[in-house]
Formats: sequence, C-alpha cells, structure tokens
Amino acid sequence: MAKGNQVSIDALRPEIWSKEVMKTTIDSLFFTQAGMMSYSYEGMLKSDPGIIQLDERLKKSKGDTVTLGLTAKHDPNTGISDGGEIEGNENKRTPYSDSISISSEDFAERLTGVLDEQKNAYDMRMDAKEKLAIQQAEFLEMQMFLKLGGVTNVLLTDVAGNVVGTKYDWSNTPDYIPDADTAAGYGDRYLCADYTNGADSLASTDLLTPRLISMAKVKATTRSSAGMPKMRALKINGRNHFVLFIHPWQALDLKNNAVWSQAQREAGVRGDENLIFRGALGVWDNVIVHVHDYVPYLDISVAGYSFRGEAVGTQFTADAFRALLCGAQAATFVKCNYGPNNRLAWVEKDFNYGRQPGFCTGIMGGIQKIAFTVSSKTREYGVLALDTAATAIA
Repeated sequence: MAKGNQVSIDALRPEIWSKEVMKTTIDSLFFTQAGMMSYSYEGMLKSDPGIIQLDERLKKSKGDTVTLGLTAKHDPNTGISDGGEIEGNENKRTPYSDSISISSEDFAERLTGVLDEQKNAYDMRMDAKEKLAIQQAEFLEMQMFLKLGGVTNVLLTDVAGNVVGTKYDWSNTPDYIPDADTAAGYGDRYLCADYTNGADSLASTDLLTPRLISMAKVKATTRSSAGMPKMRALKINGRNHFVLFIHPWQALDLKNNAVWSQAQREAGVRGDENLIFRGALGVWDNVIVHVHDYVPYLDISVAGYSFRGEAVGTQFTADAFRALLCGAQAATFVKCNYGPNNRLAWVEKDFNYGRQPGFCTGIMGGIQKIAFTVSSKTREYGVLALDTAATAIA
C-alpha cells in the first residue's frame, strides 16, 4: 500500500510542477510584466495586439509549424467617384503570411545528495525548480531579442564577454536586416546613427539621440517604398505609441543628452497606470523607451564586424548596439504542450539509489519576428532596427 501511494504522488507532482514552472516562466518574462504580451486562441487575438503575440493553438493540435495570415490596408485613392462603375473595380486585398517552426529546449539540474540537503537550511528542491524556471525565462527573452534584431552571428557576446549568439537559430533563423540597408544607413525597417554613409562608417561618437528616435518613428509611420505598409502602433489609453528597447549603455548616453533630460523633467512618464509605462526610462515623441541588457551588442574585436556573422554583411567600423523600435505584433511566441498532457515539461528522476534527485524542465515551441515578402524582399512587420554606438563603460 505504501509503495502504491508513493507512485501516485510521484505521478501527480511532475504534472502540477510543470504547470507551476511554465506559469512562472511566462509570468516572469519582461514582456509579460511590462504588459507587452498579447494572447491568441486558434489564431485569433483575445486582446489588443501587443509586441509579442503568444500563440497556443498547437497545445490542442498536432503540427510543427504555425502559419500567420497578414494583410495590408487598402489604398485610400482606390475608391469609386461620382457614381462610377463599382463592379470590376473593387479593392483586391493583398494577403501575406509568415510561418513559425517549433523546437524544444531542456534545462536540468541534479542535486549532490541527501547529506547536502540536510546541511543546507533552504529547500534545495524548491530552489532548483525556481532556478530552472528563471533559466528558461531568460532563454526565451534572449531568443526574442535575437529574433527581433535579426542576429545571425554565432559569436555575438554581451558587454561582459559572455557569448549569447550560440543558439540564434533555435526554432527559427532570424531574418537579417538587408545588407543594402545597413550599407546605406537606412531602409524600410532600418536606421543607422550614421544615416548618410552607413554602418561601415559608424563612429564611436555616433550615439543615440532624441532626433534619431523621432527619425525612427517617422520611418515606422510612413511608407518608404511601394507595397510597404506602416508599422502598427500600440493603442495605449486611446493614443498611438511605439516602444523602443535600448541597451543600458545607450541609456546612459540618452540620460546625458540635454534635450532628452529637459523633456523628461518637463513631461515625465505619462499614463503611469498602464503597465507598459512602468519602469520605462522615459517617453519621447510618443515612443516609450525601455532599457534591457539583451538588446544586441556587437563587439567587433570579438564577434567580427557584422550582426550577421564573420565575413558576411556590412562590416561595422565601431562597436554597435541594435536598439529595437517595436509596434504591434513584432514577434510571435508559439507554445506547445511538451509530450502528452505536457508531462515532459517537468520530470523528476532519482539517481544513486534514490539519494540524488534530478530535475528536468523544458519547453516546446518557437519564436520568430513576423515578416512578409514584398517584391521578393523580406520585410519586418512590426520592428525597426536602430544601430548606434555608445560610450563604453570600463
């Protein structure tokens, strides 16, 4: 009887813990806490679109790919005037689509043994669960920024020298910024701080400024080429806003910019009751600026001269930070059940005759920035990359 009861408990605990771990992971994501995540059911949004769209349709159905349908607005000049013939002159909607594939990623920890557990005052098993949930959340956040930034450089590091680009192609390879755009210094969804000569002339003094933020917003809200729709803004308190993610080093330069500092003193962060304003560095030209250390950083002495990888793409002449101006539905996170009833999302196993417990958690899904193809060119739907240098902090 005792043995049977033990089997029952072991069978229930992983199922309960898998839900707890996944809920902790999703809830602790920066995009969730800042109110930037929207949810969809069977492909239909259940709320106003956020920057990241969480799609859970594969939780209830089999498949390895989710296809998203995108459409552009009609041209306002294609109406029929003065009783003209309507039949045969109707608008024809231009459909686009993007597909997101899924992969899995596992995270595991094995405790050293029951003697070590006895010696420590804290609950090592509960701590293992929490640490694995944090690791999983950080992995997902890093993937979101790599995808949004179009990073395909496996050697990319953070400012501390830790390699962060190793798994840039997890689930989906990011669509990189066109070489022609980075070389020119501007494009439909791109802007360089040296917007007259391009990234291959970027200097260490080409810093992030309020003017660059406004220029990026103008590019996002105007159609710069045929077939290129405007980026869709986020509706916050009845007003249109975009969100700009910048690196802490870029934030330091912005704080030391006199124009920025004066604007923040006079206006401050508006609409504090909305989550998306909380924790923001400030607001400029209806662009809410948030700071995150996963904003892609290119150390040309370590990772090579391009966000695309060594010896490919435009060769940067200075260390660069890729700030990201985001609107609605910039990226999608597809989440699936991991195994039947999601049981593989949390697995416990005993080693060494039950004296060494081990835990494994995992996620099955996919992340990709949303893009569409116009005139044989891939274009981002809801994100614009802004490359600048930054004052180095020793």
